[in-house]
Amino acid sequence: MNGFSIAPSALAYLYGDLLQDTFASSALVSFPESLPCRDVKLKKTDLATAILVTGFVYLAKEDCLRLSIGSRGFLVKSKCVLVARTPCSTGRQNGLEEQILANLTGKAKDDCVNPIVQRVLRKDSVDPWGAVIREVQRYLLGLGYYAERERQGVGKLLGKELVPQCDKILALQAEVSKAHDMLASFRSAQGELYVQLWKDAGAGITARQETPDVDMA
Repeated sequence: MNGFSIAPSALAYLYGDLLQDTFASSALVSFPESLPCRDVKLKKTDLATAILVTGFVYLAKEDCLRLSIGSRGFLVKSKCVLVARTPCSTGRQNGLEEQILANLTGKAKDDCVNPIVQRVLRKDSVDPWGAVIREVQRYLLGLGYYAERERQGVGKLLGKELVPQCDKILALQAEVSKAHDMLASFRSAQGELYVQLWKDAGAGITARQETPDVDMA
């Protein structure tokens, strides 16, 4: 993938802690997420947002889409990052990048980052940030960076366990600097757009969080 062995969004999951100085913001409260094969934790909210932002920035860098500041809404307008598909010179994408492209409608009102992210996640859940991470893990499973293992005892009710293949994952660390430089360069060149992209990606994930039913009786 033009200098990357795997989708950059997946690299952001595996080594999100090494990209922290490119984050546009950080969640005040968030559960910690353990990163595979290293004794490192990162706020789950920040990690999920970084995964998606990295995917969008990579696609923009490869001229697969164009990002710009726009607005959405009818009576009340709100700022958003508009996404437009452009002819892709790099062929088929992979990982969440492929899903981002698949969820563009070609209609400006529907192609702000927030609703695109909601379509990528497909449905509401109690933990949409974890849903982003699981999408990446499934992609990595298909490439052999994870393996499936049967759980023991009552754990079988949870299905198979995903086991990181650390030799393969740690070999990817040399590529993290490319992802870091890509994000830092984009932010330096288009700071306002980058900050809004971070906000919109985070809002799109949050919008997929299930709201508990309230019994008014």
